[in-house]
Amino acid sequence: MAESTPVFTPTAADEGRHPPGGEELWGESWYLDWAASDCRYGGYVRLGLYPNLGKAWWWIALVGKDAPLVLTIEHDMPCADGDGALDVSVDGTAYSVASLQPFGDFRVTSTATGVVLPDPAQAFHGVEGERVPVTLDLKWSARSEVYPYPMTTRYEISSWVTGTVTIGDETITVDCGGQRDHSWGVRDWWLFPWNWTSGAFADGSFVHAARSIIPGLDVFSTGYTVAPDGVLTPAATVENAVDIDDEKIPTAARQQIGDVVFTTEPIGHAPILLVAPDGRETRFPRAMCRYTTADGTIGTGWTEYNWPPDFP
Repeated sequence: MAESTPVFTPTAADEGRHPPGGEELWGESWYLDWAASDCRYGGYVRLGLYPNLGKAWWWIALVGKDAPLVLTIEHDMPCADGDGALDVSVDGTAYSVASLQPFGDFRVTSTATGVVLPDPAQAFHGVEGERVPVTLDLKWSARSEVYPYPMTTRYEISSWVTGTVTIGDETITVDCGGQRDHSWGVRDWWLFPWNWTSGAFADGSFVHAARSIIPGLDVFSTGYTVAPDGVLTPAATVENAVDIDDEKIPTAARQQIGDVVFTTEPIGHAPILLVAPDGRETRFPRAMCRYTTADGTIGTGWTEYNWPPDFP
């Protein structure tokens, strides 16, 4: 049974930074993605701040059904006090994340260098390859109300994404569904496995869900559906059965979020290997997917899994 009672009520101030706790792995992140309805292009960005480690993480992942993964992973960016950490330019990598309208419009710009990975699983074994310049200028416009999580300080907003992405000398015009979220608190990637999914469907509806996936133990699940008219309904059910390959990358899934039952076909993989300060490793496979509901409605979006040591 999914949970839907939030632990906090988001205010406009929550779109910005929050005072850090004292834990080593206290973190704050802004996570934003997009996926074309035909899977021709898609991507995600993530800014993760670890102020007690003095570091910021900046990720850009760009995919397409006929294109290789282009991946930017910067794990040693500065983590300044206040909003200085949201607008950074260091050694050829620049990014800015900014709320233009609380829980409405949000903009991300970046210039960076990406690495081309024809085999996405290579990201688990060293991000090396052809290097290409990458430029983003994207805006997320809300298509639903803000959804605060139960049990943790995090919120989600189903959105429509517009703007441009340039890879090398190719510029892609983005006009598609997407998702954005913001969270803060202790974020130990190496503790337990989870799944997170979001998507936009051809009929104008959206879905989102997150759940822990510890075998035999249903610790946490939450999610919602958004009808074509924009009405958000918390999901009473969040289910996921996934198939993975030898690299722990998803190859297919059967999912249910609320009343929406669908199959998941990964189209563009964008995995990342995460190494803790103490040396632990977790595999974080994320993929742009095509979704097909029981009645044949098609959607696209992103799904992710987190596989710490000994999982799955």
